[in-house]
Amino acid sequence: MRSMPKWTGSAITLLLITAPVAAHHSAAIYDQDRDLSLQGVVTKFRWANPHVYIQVETKNDAGENVEWIIETQTPAGMSREGWSSRSLVPGDKVTIAANPARNPDRRMALGHTVLKEDGTVLEIPQLRGGRGPAPVDLPTPIVADSLSGRWATRWNPEVALGFLRARTSWSLTDKGIAAMDSYDSSMNPGNDCVPEPVPYVMIWPTGKSLEIGEELTVIRDELGGERRIYMNADSHEGAVNTVQGHSIGWWEDDVLVLDTTHFANHRRGLSVGGLASSRHKHLIERFALGPNRTTMHYTFRLEDPEYLAEPVTGKLELVYRPDLPFVNEPCDLESARLYLEQ
Repeated sequence: MRSMPKWTGSAITLLLITAPVAAHHSAAIYDQDRDLSLQGVVTKFRWANPHVYIQVETKNDAGENVEWIIETQTPAGMSREGWSSRSLVPGDKVTIAANPARNPDRRMALGHTVLKEDGTVLEIPQLRGGRGPAPVDLPTPIVADSLSGRWATRWNPEVALGFLRARTSWSLTDKGIAAMDSYDSSMNPGNDCVPEPVPYVMIWPTGKSLEIGEELTVIRDELGGERRIYMNADSHEGAVNTVQGHSIGWWEDDVLVLDTTHFANHRRGLSVGGLASSRHKHLIERFALGPNRTTMHYTFRLEDPEYLAEPVTGKLELVYRPDLPFVNEPCDLESARLYLEQ
């Protein structure tokens, strides 16, 4: 059994530097110490989950036309910086600042900014230099009437550490350690557009939509997941195993409690670093409005004795953001596999 390490500020900064594309795959394929400037013409603009991609034709040193693929963030993350599906069109002349792939034979890069011919500068959201995601708080908070509505997770790097770096953050079983040691990106279910499971999607700083009903509660997230919680059930008997499991819910005073079992096996269902989850995964969650009713308090207890030597717990806050558009684009299979093929 492993004890929890004490993380320093520099360790958390490292997490934030390497986390930009952790929703789907690691940023380690890019050399973030090298800068690249590309001038060319947009040939394709892929506005889809899990990543928005810009394909641009430019010239190499020999004067030959070559195509580069620029990776950015999710459509939801891009929309927070003012992007939309119409921000670029084929034929646009652009200058792109980016970090190239570590492999010099791959014409692929992690984008930072796009300068259009008319002088418009489009910023690509980053998690560099310890900044973390863009804050979700409003200058003047909005008061919620209930848990129903649109919420955005307030980034908490200490909670996120385990889901990104479980090997050094949580106590794992031997099977859990072996799963992480044997993992590589080709095993990622997201390459086949399989959504990320809970509770990972709750900790990632994207929008969530809650529809609280007497018989059915539905929770959606901007990474493409949807959960249906049965409020009039008192057991999981007869449930089918699925990626998001089978959830039943009830109220304890003003606290919504969810109990979820019957998860399907998932190759990285506990951590995006390759910690798998089993059908023994069990999740208890609690949702409650904060005292000022502008935030929601979220807590979870996660068990999977096959891979976790000890249960994992965490606390997060979500900010009430009914003003934010809920951007939930479908996953595009070609885009999901693009980083493997190039």
